[in-house]
Amino acid sequence: MLYILTFIFCFLIIYLLYLFIIVLRKKGLEKFKSSKQLEYFKIKFKLDIDKLNLKSFANTVALTNAFIIGATVAIVGIVDNFILKLMLAFIILMPSIYIIYNIIGSHYKKKEGK
Repeated sequence: MLYILTFIFCFLIIYLLYLFIIVLRKKGLEKFKSSKQLEYFKIKFKLDIDKLNLKSFANTVALTNAFIIGATVAIVGIVDNFILKLMLAFIILMPSIYIIYNIIGSHYKKKEGK
């Protein structure tokens, strides 16, 4: 139960921060246009940013990042050893970012084609 609450707390904090700092502000969306995350999607999936609803895309990335970080924090909380926590966090973060970003990129590539 503690791990679920940890996940929910981390998810909400990270998502709300991302929402208020990036998604809902014009300055934040302008900075998001030049971010490394958007560059990854432009290069890997050849997305045309002009065809995307940038606010919706930024919100999707915010939800994804909050989920990845929240899940990682909850899972790593099970382990007591600090070194093992760091290793486990790295082992969880890298594949989950790669897999979930690929799902998002292919979804938006299909959406762009319509």
